[in-house]
Amino acid sequence: MIARRLVLASLALAILLESSVAARPAAGAFMRGMALGQYSDTPPDLRRKLQELRRLNVSHVSIVVSWSTRDIRSPRIAPDPQVATPDRALRAMITQTHEQGFKVFLFPIVDVQQRKLQEWRGAIKPPNWDDWWRDYRKFILHYAQLAAETKTEMLCVGSELVSTERMRDRWQNLIQRVRRAYGGQVVYSANWDHYEPPAFWDLVDVVGLTAYYQIAKAKNAPESEMVASWRAVRQKLAAWSRKVKRPFAFTEVGYPSLEGCAVTPWDYTMNAKASPDEQARAYRAFVQAWNGAPELAGVFFWDWYGDGGVKDKLYTPRGKPAEGVIRNWFSGIAARKPALPKPAKPPSPRTH
Repeated sequence: MIARRLVLASLALAILLESSVAARPAAGAFMRGMALGQYSDTPPDLRRKLQELRRLNVSHVSIVVSWSTRDIRSPRIAPDPQVATPDRALRAMITQTHEQGFKVFLFPIVDVQQRKLQEWRGAIKPPNWDDWWRDYRKFILHYAQLAAETKTEMLCVGSELVSTERMRDRWQNLIQRVRRAYGGQVVYSANWDHYEPPAFWDLVDVVGLTAYYQIAKAKNAPESEMVASWRAVRQKLAAWSRKVKRPFAFTEVGYPSLEGCAVTPWDYTMNAKASPDEQARAYRAFVQAWNGAPELAGVFFWDWYGDGGVKDKLYTPRGKPAEGVIRNWFSGIAARKPALPKPAKPPSPRTH
């Protein structure tokens, strides 16, 4: 009788935990990600960058591709040769990334060419939504087909499209079409301050959001202030994760190497001194706040682009103290999981 009561109590506790806590990602599933900014690298340059990411123990590489629209009122979306990566180059890039043992997250975004203050892709408002969605479906389905052909593991069907996020029927139609063409994981990436309104979280495989939160009130803030800010954010996101009954992934986390980067991490254009140390403190604060969080399924840091170095003011952690923060964290996670597969051997040259 006592044993039976213990079994029943254990079952009740399990049910209670399942109903109150968002599902923990499967063992070994944490995405140790990095966005790879690549638009003109030669194959040897790309190979070198991928080798650097292997040394960081990155498991997933995010590749951003863009089609463009003139402004937020235009219904037209099309590839701009000055912005869009050619399909042939993209296929080669995905192939090379797979050969180095990484999983690929293909991340199509809408590039708004002419913007006034407060105008960005989250504020798109065309005069005719039917026309806009027609072009947008063409855009996403193009990359769904390419992702299927290249065996890409993850595909983002939208990023930060705030003004569309309550249009469940439109998104359902698009996602159904994507799934007919593509069998990998489907992702949507919400903006960091607009993750609750999307009406279609149940339709995607990975709940994504960017993470450009203000974590300091002034430049050169101490790491302790940044950690406290992140922990407050984590508390809110954990409650939301329980509400939607899904873990989530940060599709973009990054800080430009500037004084004040923790105050406005979304602004890489501000006139400020280079500060790789402040960037590193922001990275350390993120790791302290989120390490081991059961609601977090993965993170993609933004981004591995350019030469980097301590004088560089852009987002890349390459050649900066933040690189070591990432390496230490990802190495600790990877040590608890199987190692990355070895790069595939290139085929032997044909002789005839």
